[in-house]
Amino acid sequence: MTKIALRDWILLITLLPTLLVAASLGSYFSYNRYAELSDNLAERAYYIGEPLSIAVESGLLTKDISHLQYLLEQVHRKNAPLLHTIALFDPKHQLLATSNLHKNFDALRLPATAQIPAQAQFSQLDGDLLLRLPLQHENLPGAAAPSNGRQVALGYLVLQLDTDSVLLAQRNAVLVSLLVTLLTVALALWLALRLLSRLSSPVQQLIHQIDRLVEGRYQHQLQQPFVGEFEQLRLGINQLTQDLQSQRDELQHAIDQSNSDLMQSMEQLEMQNVALDLARRKAQEDNKLKSEFLAKMSHELRTPLNGVLGFTRQLLKTQLSLHQQDYLNTIQKSANSLLLLVNDVLDYSKLEEGRMPINPEPFSLRDLVYDAIELLAVNAFDKQLELSLLIDPEVPDNLIGDPLRINQILMNIAGNAIKFTEHGSIVVRVRASLIEEKVQLRFEVQDTGIGIPLEQQEQLFQGFAQADGSIGRRYGGTGLGLIISQRLVHAMDGTIGFDSKTAEGSTFWFTLTLLQHSLEIGEPLPLPALQGKSVLYLEPQQHSREAVLQLLNSWGMQVAACAGNSQLQQALQQQPQFDIVLIGRAISLDQLNPVIELIRQLKPHCSYLYLLVNSLSPNLREALLQSGAQACLSKPAHQRKLASTMARPYLNQQPIAEPLPSQPKAQLRVLTVDDNEANLKLINTLLNELVEHIDSASHGAEAWQLASHSQYDVIFMDINMPVMDGITACQRIRQSSLNEQTPLIAVTAHALPGERERLLGLGFNEFLSKPLDEQMLQFALKECCPAFSQLPSQPLVPVADISALPVSRHVDWVQALQRSAGKPELVREMLQLLINSLPQTLTELDKYRESNQKEALVQLIHKLHGATCYTGVPAIKQLTELLETALKTGNSISQVEPELFDLSDQLRDLLTESASWQWPGQTAAPA
Repeated sequence: MTKIALRDWILLITLLPTLLVAASLGSYFSYNRYAELSDNLAERAYYIGEPLSIAVESGLLTKDISHLQYLLEQVHRKNAPLLHTIALFDPKHQLLATSNLHKNFDALRLPATAQIPAQAQFSQLDGDLLLRLPLQHENLPGAAAPSNGRQVALGYLVLQLDTDSVLLAQRNAVLVSLLVTLLTVALALWLALRLLSRLSSPVQQLIHQIDRLVEGRYQHQLQQPFVGEFEQLRLGINQLTQDLQSQRDELQHAIDQSNSDLMQSMEQLEMQNVALDLARRKAQEDNKLKSEFLAKMSHELRTPLNGVLGFTRQLLKTQLSLHQQDYLNTIQKSANSLLLLVNDVLDYSKLEEGRMPINPEPFSLRDLVYDAIELLAVNAFDKQLELSLLIDPEVPDNLIGDPLRINQILMNIAGNAIKFTEHGSIVVRVRASLIEEKVQLRFEVQDTGIGIPLEQQEQLFQGFAQADGSIGRRYGGTGLGLIISQRLVHAMDGTIGFDSKTAEGSTFWFTLTLLQHSLEIGEPLPLPALQGKSVLYLEPQQHSREAVLQLLNSWGMQVAACAGNSQLQQALQQQPQFDIVLIGRAISLDQLNPVIELIRQLKPHCSYLYLLVNSLSPNLREALLQSGAQACLSKPAHQRKLASTMARPYLNQQPIAEPLPSQPKAQLRVLTVDDNEANLKLINTLLNELVEHIDSASHGAEAWQLASHSQYDVIFMDINMPVMDGITACQRIRQSSLNEQTPLIAVTAHALPGERERLLGLGFNEFLSKPLDEQMLQFALKECCPAFSQLPSQPLVPVADISALPVSRHVDWVQALQRSAGKPELVREMLQLLINSLPQTLTELDKYRESNQKEALVQLIHKLHGATCYTGVPAIKQLTELLETALKTGNSISQVEPELFDLSDQLRDLLTESASWQWPGQTAAPA
């Protein structure tokens, strides 16, 4: 915005009012003079015309035209400067007489149709003023009156007056007004400039002095005196200058003093910073040593604890007295509590060091959550608590995240809920919402426990702290579970919190944002077999009823849910027969008979009856099964187990008839893991004669998935595998599955020096090198499974006659039969698998050698080495072992190139030789 200067303001307020007043007065007086002159001309014309009209009236009555002409000329002559023409017209607008000739008498006369006006009229003609006066007969002396008593128009008189003198006078008046206005404005301007000349010098000096003050030049003062108020301003500014000068001197002195003090303070701070830095480094070093100590102590404590737990379980399998069994159960519970404490301390030390990475991978959300809740159910059963899980149907199942950490968080929070709840229920809910292309999961654990006072809630997520100091002594625990969970949630970019009221319970929640996986992770449920089946579901507990009802409805089943006997009777009246009856009960010894009676009552109304109970007691389950139930599952119902159990009668699967072994098999469940099809087939064949049930997996991820759903007595794990190697799978199984204490036996075709000690330190119980034979497997099972050692020893299978087998330069048939438990058919199958893989192996061998892909070549040779361990080709096995050792110990491909060419030649020779083999009972070579 433009600011108006003082000079401009003075000129504006001086000239503008003067100009307005002068212009207004000049305009007013000019207008009055103009009107006055115009009126004066009209009056003079009327004063001339009125007597003349009276004079010519008698001449009109006598029709004396010459007299009339004479009158007009005399009047014109006497008023010659003013008049141009005087004309006399009769009533018919004919010219009777004129004082002067006129160029256009038609402009003077009225139109022929116009009436003679009754009064005098003024008009304009070419700038001149016209006056028309009517001439009417009146009673003159000596004249006769009109016969009818009315006045008669005798004509009219026209006077044309000159207006030039009037216009000149009017212009003179305007000119005089304009000159007066200009003189007034000039006078005002002269006065304003005189005033400015008196004001500008003091103002400029004051402005310059203020600029000096702004620039900090306080030495100069205004010495010349001013007039009036300017003198007061000068004195005030001089005083201000003196004050500012003194303040600046004082401020400079204070600054100098402050700088001196600051320099001393900075020197002291620098010394303190050095001391603090040394103290911080020492604290970090101490903290690092503490974390290392905690980690080492935790690992050291886990080793004897695993031994205590393992031998305790083994002792519990033997014949014991009641007191001995009670003592051992107490030892087991105490050891488990101590193991949980050690695990918490270990996790906390890892978090402090930042050594707990987040490893995203595809996983099945429902399998993960149901497995976790199934593990927690035992503690809930001991306290007779209702534990239920509700997963919204719209929650996607196939996600990408760190299932191990999610399981750890959920176990910590839900475990705390069970620990601090004496009666009531614990409800775990999982909800989801879509955010762009990601899924935001919200886990909630609601309990009816002791609650947390408001003043103690802020301490809840602090390490080694609990809401109430007496809680640690009453319920146990380190107080690390929540702080570990909080840091894990934050590491996965999630949020965690809780809502709680004293004596009303708590709701802990955490949210995670995960990616959705496009493929199906978990094994599909047998839902088509359950589609449309009618179910009568009886469950008194509300949360458990809602959870199972949600599952059954999502599977497309027709469910009639009942909470009590009255609803049960109504449901049976409406539909007497159901496909399935599902009974949920919180059971104990004193409630066993009512449940058995309920089973007998409902058995006639269904084809199949199943139970969901909050007990793991085999005696109670056996009693319920003997009363007529087809199956008895634990609460809360695991979706996969519930679906499989209910669908089993409808799957129409024919059992595979197996020949009875000559020796009894051990009632063991074994998991074998190997990525090589031949190796997996051989170990399964050898174990099939020793144990009752065998599950197989082709890589570590599949093994971990199976171990999360089933309990095994022993696991044989290959080390080098795609997708997930054996070491990672072992650690996952140890940390989160149903087989944390199951013996894991590492199986590998090649082991560098110190490999056994390394694998045992990573969590394996035993180490076996390929090739395996039946005798090695028997010794391994006896060592790891006491139940197997109680069976009679399996006789060694004699080696079959090799005379009928084909002659070969590469195959040692005796060794091949020993590796295959003396079964020629198995030898043939194993060799055929190896031979079928040779074309691709040779192609990849040449490709990796030529492109210098060392890692891929090591994996290929390792796989080939594993295949040769069981097929009786000692020369090729020795060569592959030599190559694998050389490459793993740092040799380059060019350094082992001769051995690679030798290996290629032997493989091609074996492939060519196998085409001519003749097996017993065959007339042509195998395909």
